Amino acid sequence: MAWALLVSFVIGAICALRMPILVFTLVVVAVMIACVIASYSTGSTFLHSIGWGLIFAAVLEAGYLFTHGVLYFLYARRANNERTSRKVQSKYSAD
Repeated sequence: MAWALLVSFVIGAICALRMPILVFTLVVVAVMIACVIASYSTGSTFLHSIGWGLIFAAVLEAGYLFTHGVLYFLYARRANNERTSRKVQSKYSAD
């Protein structure tokens, strides 16, 4: 089961690069429903199936958020450093 969670995290991280959050949320809901149906049809209890569906959804979202956090620190920090290092003079007064 650990491999499935790791793969879900990696899929969420990869999807964060190009997939908008609304589309990704719809994909996560579809995966959660499919997981619940597959788990329930193999004989698990209903609450157990819902629990694992929520865990897979949370891991997918965690991968998505992890990638966005990394991208934020890479781009926002670099942009902030470049902005402060440049001494751009405006032709307009501050008044």
